[in-house]
Order: sequence, then C-alpha cells, then structure tokens
Amino acid sequence: MQSTDKLTSTRFFNREISDLAFIERVLDESSNPKHPLLSRLEFLGISASVLDQFYGVHVARLRRKIDEGDTRTSVDGLTPAAQLRKVNQYADNLLRAQQASWIKLGAELAIHNIRLQDPAELSGSDLDYLQNYYSRHVMPVLSPFMIDREHPFPFIPSGGLCVVAEASTGQGETTHLLVPMPPSLARFILLPGEGARIISLESIIIFFIQSFFSELKITNCGTFQILRDNDLALEERFDDLLQMVATSLERRERANVIRLKFAEDMPEEARFFIAEALGVLSKDDVDEMRSKNISIDTSETIAIDSLVGLSDSVDLINSHLGPKYPDLKFPSYEAKVPDRISRCDGDYFSVLRERDMILHWPYDSFNVLVEFIQSAATDPDVLAIKQTLYRTSSQSPIVNALIAAAESGKAVIAVIELEARDNEKANIALARRMERAGVQIVYGIIDLKVHCKMTLIVRREKDGTTLYTHFGTGNYHPGNARTYTDLAYFTADKTLGEDCNKVFNYLTSGSPPACQNLHVAPSNIRTQLFELLDIEIQNAAAGKPAQLWAKLNSLSDPALIDKLYEASNSGVQIELVVRRQCRLKPGVPGMSENIRVKSIVGRFLEHSRIYSFANGESLPHANAKTFLSSADWMERNFDDRVEVMIPLTDPIVHKQVLEDVLARNIEDNEQSWYLQPDGEYVRPQEAGFSAQEWFMENQSISGR
Repeated sequence: MQSTDKLTSTRFFNREISDLAFIERVLDESSNPKHPLLSRLEFLGISASVLDQFYGVHVARLRRKIDEGDTRTSVDGLTPAAQLRKVNQYADNLLRAQQASWIKLGAELAIHNIRLQDPAELSGSDLDYLQNYYSRHVMPVLSPFMIDREHPFPFIPSGGLCVVAEASTGQGETTHLLVPMPPSLARFILLPGEGARIISLESIIIFFIQSFFSELKITNCGTFQILRDNDLALEERFDDLLQMVATSLERRERANVIRLKFAEDMPEEARFFIAEALGVLSKDDVDEMRSKNISIDTSETIAIDSLVGLSDSVDLINSHLGPKYPDLKFPSYEAKVPDRISRCDGDYFSVLRERDMILHWPYDSFNVLVEFIQSAATDPDVLAIKQTLYRTSSQSPIVNALIAAAESGKAVIAVIELEARDNEKANIALARRMERAGVQIVYGIIDLKVHCKMTLIVRREKDGTTLYTHFGTGNYHPGNARTYTDLAYFTADKTLGEDCNKVFNYLTSGSPPACQNLHVAPSNIRTQLFELLDIEIQNAAAGKPAQLWAKLNSLSDPALIDKLYEASNSGVQIELVVRRQCRLKPGVPGMSENIRVKSIVGRFLEHSRIYSFANGESLPHANAKTFLSSADWMERNFDDRVEVMIPLTDPIVHKQVLEDVLARNIEDNEQSWYLQPDGEYVRPQEAGFSAQEWFMENQSISGR
C-alpha cells in the first residue's frame, strides 16, 4: 500500500504517514493465519477505531492549519495542504482495505455458522422474536426526526451513527427523516438458536421504520456516520484549569465534521441532503452538483460498501461471539502473582524494604498494585498518599482506596490531568467526586500536561519515616493493564522517594524540582539523553563498545533524531523498538546505517518505555545505564508535559528490565516489523520467537 513518493525528506519521515503505517500493521494482523479467527476480527475493529481517532485528531489539526492559512512546512518538507492530500489518499486506501478484510472474515465466520442476518430474510418465530425485541428494547429509546422548517437537523456527536430515510407525502413531495442510533442501545443483537445469527441495530431500524411514519411512504434508507474535530485546540487560557477544560469540551462537541461515511447503498439525494445539513458542502455546491448530475466526491466523504462503524466489531466479539466461541479467540491468560507477594501476607512494605520489585503488565497481576495502595489506605502508620492520575476508570479500586484514605484522616493528594485525551469528562467527574471525599485535588500546571505516573506513600516506622514509591510506564487503569504491556517499579529507595516528593511539590507549587537521580521533563530529559548519547559517542571514538537499546511508543523529536544520526555516524550501534510512529530513517548510508528500527504488533499493545545505554561494555550487562520512563521521544513529551525518567540501580530489577524485558523485545521476530530506509515495514521471512509468549510463560525475577 505504501509508496516512496510520499517520503519527501532525506532525513525524516512524515509523522502522520508514519502513524497511518502503524494502523496498517494492526490491520494486517486481521489476515494473520496464526491468530484465531475472532482475534483477527478484533484486530480489524481496533484498526478501524484507531483510524477514526486519527481523523478526529490529526486530520482535524491539519484542516485547522489550512483554514488558518498556515503554509509552513514540517521537518519532512510538506505543507499542511500537501500532508492532507497524502494522508487522505493513504487513509482512504486503508479504509477500503478494512472493508475488504471485513468481507473476507465474514466468509470465514460463516464456516462456523456465524452470520450477519438481514431482517427481511426472517420468518416465523425468528420474526416474532425480532418484533418483540424491537417493540420492547429499541422503539422506546429511538427519537426519529422529520427534517423541515419546524424541525431543524439535530446534533449528531462524533462517531454517531444515523439512519436517514427518504419519504414521499400524500402530495407527492419528498422529505427526509432521521433516526439517530442511541449509544445506549447495543449495536448488534443475537438471534436465539444454533450458531450465531447477528442483526445490526441499523438494519432493525430500517426494517421497522415505516411504523414510525404511517402517514408517509418510505422510499429509500441508508446509514451514515460522522467524525468530528476531537482536538481540544484551546484558544483561550483561564486561571481555572477545570473551567478551561470544561469550556473546551462544550466547544468540541459542536466541532466541525472531519469525516462523513455513507453506506454504499445510500441514495445520492440523501447524501446531498446530509452533506449540506452537516456543512460538508455548501448549498451552492450541492445545487451545482445536482445540475451537472455529479456524484458527491470530496475529501471529507467516503462510501462504505459493507459495514459503517466497523470499530463496533470489537463490541460484537466481547458481548456475543467471544463468550459463545472461546476457541476462536486467543486462549485466556491469567496474570501471575509474584512469589514474593503471594507469601507476604499483605505486608507489602516489608517486601519493599527487603528489595525493589518490577511488575510487568499484563503478565503480572495489576491487583498487586491495587492491594499495595489499599493496604496503605488502611494502614494506621501511613501518614500520606500522593498520586498522579492521567487515565483511569471511573470506579477504579485505586480511586476508591484514595477516597477511603482521605476519609480516615490521611493526607491524600491526587494530581488529575484533566486534558487526557478522550478522558476529559471522566476526569472532571472523578476530580469532583474525590474532592467531596476530602482528597486534595491538583489540576496540574497551565500549558503542561502531567503525564508521569507516580505514587508516593509516606509511612511512620520504628527508625523514622520511610518513603515508598511506585513509578509506572502506563496508567493506573485496570482495563488497560489487561491489554497494554507496561512496567510498574516499586521501591523504598530513599533518594528516589525524596525526588518523587520534589516532583509532587513542583506540581502543587510550580517550583522546578532539583532532583538527585530522577530526570524530569520539561526541565532536563532531552538534555540528559543527549549527554548519555555523548558518552556513547566518546566510547565509540575510544574503541569501546558503544550501544543504545530503547523501547518506545513513538519517536518524532527532530533534535533527538539528529543526535541519533550523529551517534550512528560515530559508530554507536542503535536498536530501537518503536511501536507506533517513527520519523527517523534507519539504515541510510552516511546517516543512519548503524540504526535498526522495528515495531512489535501482537496480542497485547506494547506500551512500556525503556532506555539502556551501554556505558563502555556490550549490552546487556550490569553496568549499563538503564531507565524506565513515562515519556516517548516526542517534542510534546520533552517540552509540553511533566514526565519522569527513572534510573534502575537495584541489580535484580536492572537485570530483569534489561536482560528479560528489553532484550526479549529486541530478540522477537514473530510479531516484529522492520522499518526500511524507504518507509516500508517488512516482516522477517523466518520467524520463531515471540516475546509476548515468552513473558506469558516466565515469571519476573524480581518477584521470585
């Protein structure tokens, strides 16, 4: 699908195209014969969901730049308009590939007696069942609209699906009817009986729509979905961060339409009507197209030849097919509880006084972290708990533990990042709930997102006050911990605890922290990485081993990429595991021939960030300078977010992270895609080792 003509810069790939290439890798897993059938369908649904998010954020941002007259080029040499043209072409091809995959998977599902059923094909008891289901569960929830002078076009939220119908009146006039599909209704229902006969909500509405409008004759129906600008794009700044985000959410809910998807069978006149009503086309544009008998053809619209809203296929698996066909999914996996924890009788503090510990999610149980914080909440010797919350669930047991701790009289501070994308509403509600319980809420720092993941527990003990700290590469979210690979570092190290407390003081007071061991963005993570690379460059010049291994989600910071090029030209051997977007061009003679980049796309979403610098000896070894971090190597993480980079000094934790986690990811060739100098991602012809399968089979050494 990719072609080298989209890569215009000699030094950098385009960030948006690189992001689309990641979606393409996820989509490719839907055709991987090594995966069970329903798991392949899940990869398809995930790729559709991520593509929708891409439009709501990245395409929306490009459109705003174009509307503002911005003609500045990105570091890869493209103006916003040029980027948008390439993005639309790539994304349209991706969407069509997704539809083709849906059709192909549908044929394979039919072999297992799993089918998407047309209500018009039903009869007898099946039709009676559907009629009863519609009357009891669907019709009372629907709100149909007749669009005329008295009834304007209703607001449709981003991602919203609608049925539109053309109808003729008794006077021979044509009118349009609109039936939004409420998100509270299940998108798919399962008919009783053998196999799995699935009926979509839109097909049910279309089948029974005449019952809503008995005085009209329904002539044509179709389904459409819209995607809106989902970026906050804050134009104003307020002293009250909570008010700022709430106001921005209101503005976003009325944001312009970025993408309009039509079902292929939707009549042309209905398409014109919808496009004009949503502002995708002006009335003059529509009149001109009608007069010239031209079909709609804009970059904002696309016709879907199978299922509109393909991302909902993930819900289809979770609600219906997965429970009924467990053998068609990845085998269930039960996270491990480390031996040290299972034998500690709930005394987590004594475990950490003995030695640091790393948990690797989802292979280790997230419940260990929950119980750790719950034990702190109920421990009479715990004086204070401080925690950052970037993204978590509304009924998180961790949140409940913080509330219980505050209600018992402990000092509890929660730093809640209100601008965590797609979690803003949930985080506002969460903040208010915790504040009512007595938790001291901090909303972060204006112009900086608080993206670091930290918990600090202050405990009174016989020999004084001890600081227990947790640092994470991922969020305090139990759902994410089942599907994202992340590292959770527990320590009673005094210096790290004091540094962590300095960061919390920075978040509450705005005074930059002067840490001993922690590195903190926006102050010094980028500069520290530069210094570490300089050491490797010097070692290469001195004839010593010089290497860098790093695992990231994204690599886009131009200054750091140029530094990596410098290191490569100096002889530093660089291995990068970058899951998502990568603007660095590896393997280019005279620039990056010593850099190799790959992306791992597997059952679990790779999310942990690890950096390891050889420090004069060949990796892996005990003297390597190895770090965990919440930060990817992106401009926003270095300049616009509060992040932490944590050195690993405990020898067993260091060994586990470097030799088990990082080295195994580099060794993986089963789920790895290798980035080529022209931008293509290529899978190895011969594969055999899967890091994710290895982690499922082996226990972490720091937990033994």
